[in-house]
Amino acid sequence: MALPIIWLIGGPGSGKGTQCDSIAGKFGFTHLSSGDLLRREVVAGTPRGVQLFRMMEQGMLVPDEEVVGLIKDAMAAKFEKTKGFVIDGFPATLAQAKLFEEKISAPTKIIVFDVKDEVMKIRLKERDNFDDKPESVLKRIDTYTSETKPVIKEYSNSVITINADQKSDVVFAAVCKAIET
Repeated sequence: MALPIIWLIGGPGSGKGTQCDSIAGKFGFTHLSSGDLLRREVVAGTPRGVQLFRMMEQGMLVPDEEVVGLIKDAMAAKFEKTKGFVIDGFPATLAQAKLFEEKISAPTKIIVFDVKDEVMKIRLKERDNFDDKPESVLKRIDTYTSETKPVIKEYSNSVITINADQKSDVVFAAVCKAIET
């Protein structure tokens, strides 16, 4: 039987990472964050990481082949030790979604966190990631609106939308319900 794969989509600062950690703990899934995988590559200081850093620092999207390749490698490394995968911050574009389906598999569920732009900006100010500078935050929110929202529209029949502008335990209860149904 194929392992469940959940795409958790939401703008920057919508609470994806927090909720994915909770999902991993409760359901025994592996939490994969495209952002964390990319940041880990950057911190490693490899030539590939340096190139990725330049793109990310400017709020630009990393090429789809790179992102899907990192996710595929991470999934392969955990495949024998997990009950499923929850992938946060992915897909960022329709092309990524299609490439993921082609190279890996279709998602079992797609959960979308709905949060107002102003709330995302406030939340991101409180974080400390190198790619959370004010100018790159605005670019990332714009990119989410222009590039990621079309993914949500394309997959609308499979999407479960959750209002993530609530306390984290309320959001998690809604997430659990979405996963269990």
